[in-house]
Amino acid sequence: MLYRKVIPAPIEKVELGKNKKSTYYLTANLFYSSVHYQVRKQVVDKAKEFLLPHLQDCPVLGSNLSISIGYRTDKKSHFDLDNKAFFWQKVLCDLLKRMGKIEDDSVKHIQQIHYFYQNGEPSIILQVNKL
Repeated sequence: MLYRKVIPAPIEKVELGKNKKSTYYLTANLFYSSVHYQVRKQVVDKAKEFLLPHLQDCPVLGSNLSISIGYRTDKKSHFDLDNKAFFWQKVLCDLLKRMGKIEDDSVKHIQQIHYFYQNGEPSIILQVNKL
């Protein structure tokens, strides 16, 4: 294992205004809906701001990587793991690239991505392994 981080209490939504239409839930649906690019960018930037302090200790990761993203919650609700995990995968990979921890998030560097769910204290689990 190259790196593992448990990021506690992930944000579930971003509110850009005071009315209900200004609330955006952090799922893959954000990328597929008709949300304007500038609004989508603001939401993603807020998610990156949340993650950044948690990833400061991440080393340079290189290439030939396998990334696992876990979503842990104690809620009894049902949700689509791929919707939650894909959002965080996109944000995490973009942020790791911006921080210089990976050269690129293409298949040249990341050959495998895996999602998993755990019941427990709300958190996002990032684990990076060398293939």
